[in-house]
Amino acid sequence: MTETTLRPLPDGIQTQVAELSDSGNELAEQGQLAEAQARFEQALELFPEPGSQWQGWTELLAAVADMLFSSGNFKDALLWLERAAGAPDSSDNAWLELRLGQVFCELEDPRAAGHLGTALSLGGPELFDDEDPKYFGLAADQVPPPDGLASWEDARLP
Repeated sequence: MTETTLRPLPDGIQTQVAELSDSGNELAEQGQLAEAQARFEQALELFPEPGSQWQGWTELLAAVADMLFSSGNFKDALLWLERAAGAPDSSDNAWLELRLGQVFCELEDPRAAGHLGTALSLGGPELFDDEDPKYFGLAADQVPPPDGLASWEDARLP
């Protein structure tokens, strides 16, 4: 597989994208998810075409998806996650696998287990620490624990 090298955004655009992203993150921390989503989408609009060739594109797609997931809008979250997962720098991204698995779980789609298992393999059990325990349980049922350990709980960092 060929590794894709993403280009840095031009300085002026990067500054605007960073300001909008920071604003979106602050709004999300305050629970203003729709407003945060709007900031992330505004930042995406600043990217020259094609957006997928620039650094930060995938992260902003994922940020929009995260706001939608956190709002309970799972179908729209899936659309944004699929866009992010199709980006050149998205392979082996544990967080994307986690969110895809969670969305599929909420949509009662059987693909949930595979994505959650991949997330666990890539990111370890700590990736699930701030998530509903049902996701970790489903993931742990999919992937055997590391060699020498009886369970994924034993694999947690001290």
